[in-house]
Amino acid sequence: MLSEQLPAAAGEPSREVPARKKRSIFRWMLRDIVIPLAVAFGVAMAFQATIAKPYQIPTGSMIPTINENDRILADRIVYRFRSIQRGDVIVFNPPASVDSNTPFVKRVIGLPGDTVAVESGQVLVNGKPYVVPTAKPTDYLMAQETVPPGQLFVLGDNRDDSYDSHRWGFVPIDNVIGRADVIYWPLPHLTWLG
Repeated sequence: MLSEQLPAAAGEPSREVPARKKRSIFRWMLRDIVIPLAVAFGVAMAFQATIAKPYQIPTGSMIPTINENDRILADRIVYRFRSIQRGDVIVFNPPASVDSNTPFVKRVIGLPGDTVAVESGQVLVNGKPYVVPTAKPTDYLMAQETVPPGQLFVLGDNRDDSYDSHRWGFVPIDNVIGRADVIYWPLPHLTWLG
């Protein structure tokens, strides 16, 4: 057995500390600190990659629903179990016509086959007003368009200050990352969106 000699106090015999005790401290740190932290980190990364992903909102295009610099969680698996619905707030990669690598957050207004127009300050879906209580009024006009198969028409709730489908067209459904479910930061803005 390996041991090391400890200096003795006056009048006491010298004491030996086994090397095994040093190993047990190392095992304790590994078992109770290092491994749990590594597992927690791995679970967090797997959760973010497959289930929910956090995003910070860089613009005011969704005001008053989501403010600039709010942080949201996007549910990445919900659309494996149900289809996208009108009114969902989604996170998506912008279409190829938009020069941006940053995901966007907008509200789904038109589904494949819907007609969408903006007249007299109202968004019309299939000829009827589509009202989102939190959306700001619309000051622009947009001629009626039909949403093609496999595409979505999306608008920001801050209608006039949103870079969205009324400017650049439709979003391929394949570009959808997930549904924005909750604003989690700052805490006073904590809100369920889903």
